Amino acid sequence: MIAAVVLAAGASSRMGVAKQTLDLEGVPMLERVLATFRRSKVGRVVVVIGAHADDVRRCVGFADEVIVENKKYAKGMSGSLRIGLKKVGEAEAAFIALGDQPYVRPETVDRMMAAYERTRARIVIPTYRGTRGNPVLFDRSVFPQIERVRGDVGARSVVHRNAAQVLEVEVSDLGVLVDLDTPSDMARRAGFRKRRTLKRA
Repeated sequence: MIAAVVLAAGASSRMGVAKQTLDLEGVPMLERVLATFRRSKVGRVVVVIGAHADDVRRCVGFADEVIVENKKYAKGMSGSLRIGLKKVGEAEAAFIALGDQPYVRPETVDRMMAAYERTRARIVIPTYRGTRGNPVLFDRSVFPQIERVRGDVGARSVVHRNAAQVLEVEVSDLGVLVDLDTPSDMARRAGFRKRRTLKRA
């Protein structure tokens, strides 16, 4: 079984409001992220919330996801990584996904899973026109390294440490590069949706 850990505990300081609950075409941003994994072959989804936890629980329509709260979210993303990985059970690998990347396609997730199952690479990263994006898939053997990360950082140092065992999977999904961090990002998303539609046509 392959799991996904969705990191959605941040305070959204650059956005100015809770990103997790922002309306994207009638659906809260975090719920749109979760829809990607619901429509994929991922076996378990763990969602780590923290800042705005009450608003997130009230506004986001959760389904079968495992919801955990990082009460120390202000200490950084690494804490959410540790909390999330503890809830993936016996998963052989796990995606680390960002709660502000709502446009990743389910077929991208499935393509990365197929590449992992074929090669057993320690880390699988999607690329769009040669640029690395997210989510990133980590083999269970790498989990202890992720759990040792501290501070307000993700697992980038773990990727660098295992550079020789990274598999890049080229995808036609611009969504792997698009995260919505600021009001300007929100304003530009209409143009992104148009480009994405044209590419799929």
